[in-house]
Amino acid sequence: MHSSTIKKNSIAERIILISSKYGSAKEFLDKCGINNYSLITDLKYGRIKKPGSEVLAQIVLGSGCDGTWLLTGKGEMFGSVSENAGFTISEKEKMKNALTLLLNFDFSEGQKGISEARELEIKVAEALVMLLKKHSKLH
Repeated sequence: MHSSTIKKNSIAERIILISSKYGSAKEFLDKCGINNYSLITDLKYGRIKKPGSEVLAQIVLGSGCDGTWLLTGKGEMFGSVSENAGFTISEKEKMKNALTLLLNFDFSEGQKGISEARELEIKVAEALVMLLKKHSKLH
């Protein structure tokens, strides 16, 4: 079956679009810290229908794309640029986009959704601790 005839969900299409901004899919995945080097191909051919919350968060953090845009298609791929004392623009945008993604993510009510939410809470807490340590070194 030709890839253009395969029905992809809109999040998958947006991930593919972001990855096309890089020299290769591997470069994009490395930048995002994703070890599944077949992710883009799997999305293109519909083998992966719904990337998990961790993958989505890694894409937002690694690429700096806007989390709302990634989930909904609303807004711009990389959002607006603004300044914040103590952080580079890209760090601030990555934080904002990651938080937007986390706040808008809809966990299923099943046990798997609860487990994903708890894992994500732990990772967010760890990231905040690292961020606070980094910020305290800057001042």
